[in-house]
Amino acid sequence: MNNKYFNTKSAFTLISILIISLVISCSKDKNNIAEEVIGTKMVIKVNGILGTDIGQGISTKAAASVGNNNQVGLSLKQHAGGFTVEAMAEQTAIGSLGVANNLAKSVATKLGNSGAMAATQPMTQDFTYRILVYNKETGVLWKTVQAVAGTEVQLDVEKGSNYIWYAYSYNNAETLPEPANIANPSIDAPVNKDLLYATGETSIPVTPSGEHHVYPIAITFQHKMAQVSVKIDASILAKYATINGIKVNFVQDDYLKKGTFDIKGNSMGNLQVVPTTAIFTTTSPTNIWEANYYTADPVALTSFQVKVTDLPVTFNNVDPSMANRNLATYSNATMPAPNIIFNFNFTSPTAGQRLLGLANLSYTATQRRILHYTTTALTNGYGYAAQSGEGWKFINADNNFGTAANSLLRVQKPWYGTTAASTNAGSANYANTQAEFRTKLAENPDVVIIGYNAGIESASTQAALIDYINRKGVVIMMIERSDNAPSVQSFMRQFFNDNGITAAQSGYGSGGTMYRINNVNDEIVNGVFGDLRGKLWGEDFGETMVLGNMSPATLSQIEVYSSGRGINRTPTAAYDNYVTMFKHKTKGLFFVGDGGFISNPRALTSNPDNFNDANRCPFGTDDDNRPKPRLYGTAGNGYTTRQDYAWNSNLFGNAVYWAVKRSEFDGFGTWKYAPAPLTP
Repeated sequence: MNNKYFNTKSAFTLISILIISLVISCSKDKNNIAEEVIGTKMVIKVNGILGTDIGQGISTKAAASVGNNNQVGLSLKQHAGGFTVEAMAEQTAIGSLGVANNLAKSVATKLGNSGAMAATQPMTQDFTYRILVYNKETGVLWKTVQAVAGTEVQLDVEKGSNYIWYAYSYNNAETLPEPANIANPSIDAPVNKDLLYATGETSIPVTPSGEHHVYPIAITFQHKMAQVSVKIDASILAKYATINGIKVNFVQDDYLKKGTFDIKGNSMGNLQVVPTTAIFTTTSPTNIWEANYYTADPVALTSFQVKVTDLPVTFNNVDPSMANRNLATYSNATMPAPNIIFNFNFTSPTAGQRLLGLANLSYTATQRRILHYTTTALTNGYGYAAQSGEGWKFINADNNFGTAANSLLRVQKPWYGTTAASTNAGSANYANTQAEFRTKLAENPDVVIIGYNAGIESASTQAALIDYINRKGVVIMMIERSDNAPSVQSFMRQFFNDNGITAAQSGYGSGGTMYRINNVNDEIVNGVFGDLRGKLWGEDFGETMVLGNMSPATLSQIEVYSSGRGINRTPTAAYDNYVTMFKHKTKGLFFVGDGGFISNPRALTSNPDNFNDANRCPFGTDDDNRPKPRLYGTAGNGYTTRQDYAWNSNLFGNAVYWAVKRSEFDGFGTWKYAPAPLTP
């Protein structure tokens, strides 16, 4: 009995001691005393990378130019039409977002430097760095280890000792060997790697015996080189041509320098030029090229020049005999070869900055003449044929069509026969009778826009319009009128040589009808103003003109964008076979059976967002005249009033883009690059 009692008591005592020890251990943990760690430790982790504060915003637009002679500036930079280039220099902290992801959208609005403020950025997890820890008093290397960002490192240290530590990294995952000379360590600073560096001191106090503290070190690296970046963005040019190759070089080969970094001295020395010329030599699937280098002598790099020496392309939508051109060397009897040199300038560059030279390669359509045909007044507020009012504001807005940095279609402005201050298309570019329309068609306008109530009843008008299209004219036909269905039917039969085609209107397609846009992947349905596949367009107020009984031969010539079935109307099998919108595949005709297709509520109210009509004005724009979908459509077939968006404005924008582009490459007049190039 006694032995049994004694054993139970001993077990209870042991358990009590363990609980007390655990409580004491937890208490010490709260006071930074790590009983569970054997010995006193320095615990190291990476806090991040400090960006470089470059102070006040730098005028990046003024910091770059194109060419070293007037010829380049006039023929390319100032949008004379055709191949166009622009340049912008950007000076930011390495790793900051900057502003120049797309020069074409940013260069005009970017006058300062949004990447100027210094900020600590995270280091990529598992990127390597090496830390050297020296005893401050003796100068002897105490510990060195390679570590990775995101993982703490524990190093034994001695109580009562003072340490100086140094950390460095190439900001990548490569192995960093121990320096050969640990007394005076150094590291190479090549032109293809980022060099990060940090240093600090840590004092380890004497604490009571048995106490083992943890002393944290949070490394904040700094860049010790400047990044030199070159970016070529040809995404706009690629909308007009296939880019078959590119060669881009530094004009001089002495821009970049390597060095040797003294780790203890925190200084760069042994500067040597690394001859570098070729930057880009191959194609890119995105038509965007970017190269990053580093220089150990940023103070000396206040500018650099880049030259495009080879740029073979194949233009789309032109005769194959003239499609292949080298835009870096092309010349003809009236146009000298370009000298595509970009000059990038920087203000007091220093380590930690990104010196970016960004060049945009694009295409600017030459000035176009648009003929607007509608029986409404030239000053009509809607501008059903885009001749005035809200329609004119849309096509005349530079952020939609023009040479502004954010223009969605680059085209020389103003439109032919107008000025920058014009509030409408002008009488020379407008017709409101069939006789006037025929006369002006004979003048070969580049593009014709037909809107509400325009008549083509006369046989001579139909013949003139067909002749215009067959002579490479381009027509956006938005037409619907209860008394002109026979004339539309007659026109379509003659144009397609298909006497079975019918044209009709009925209450089935009344105002507020919503039509589904087919899944066609071309530049009208999926273009610069938006991808509209599967979205809806809305009928304005009247009744939709539908085309029926098209033969298989006729249907094979067109891309059908929408049928006659309205999603908010009772399904009728016959209407599934009707066509309400199409584009001819090889000729310049786009048709939609709604004369008020671009009817905009802004013509009626200054607060269009509160305009709730479901059966009129399906064309939406914002305060900057950019296209904007509008809640629209009357109730029916399970569709509630204004349940979904009408995308008329985006679709019209894509149609104008198509029309201008088609008239540029395969319209009237001689295309700029049509003449055979001169032999060098």
